[in-house]
Amino acid sequence: MTNPDSPSEQAKSCAEHWRETLDWLDNWFQPEKAEAHSFDAVERELFASLVPAWLEAEPGEAKIGVLDAAAERFGRERVFSLLEKICADETRAYWAGLVREEGNSLDDLVRLLWEPLPELGFEFTSERRSDGLQFCVTRCPHAEFGARMHAADWLYQLVCATDPHVTAAFDPPIRFQRTKTLMQGDDCCDHAYFVD
Repeated sequence: MTNPDSPSEQAKSCAEHWRETLDWLDNWFQPEKAEAHSFDAVERELFASLVPAWLEAEPGEAKIGVLDAAAERFGRERVFSLLEKICADETRAYWAGLVREEGNSLDDLVRLLWEPLPELGFEFTSERRSDGLQFCVTRCPHAEFGARMHAADWLYQLVCATDPHVTAAFDPPIRFQRTKTLMQGDDCCDHAYFVD
């Protein structure tokens, strides 16, 4: 019988979780994507250094190790800044295409973003308001994974930071507000969406 608490089983579990929920991030780290972003010279160098290491790394802890190594070489704030730019550009482009194909309303956002989440282990409540919707997420597998890997700061930049850019793809944009996240140690994620 295997011990689920052994380091090898934990690494396997991390890799499996990554494959199931975060493999889409590999799309962000493709060499040809450098041209899709308005990188300055330092960002280009950082991206060129990051991409091959990211793509070669095994899912899970090794991917986080790539970010840690880049932070040691270039500085943590520079890596965060690069990830913010990539996150914004990639999320807006992806959701702009999805919105064109699937619909442009708040109900479409709920259908596309929120309805699949319970199957992935998310727990939340929602409340319809006169000007939009309020969600209160009380369980997030990404936040649990980030805590387990001691990588919540990286996963915040890769996952949670996509949220404001999703709504920007809608026309007219749906206003988004969030003041708390489980990833940052709060008691919930309080996603609010407003329509005029």
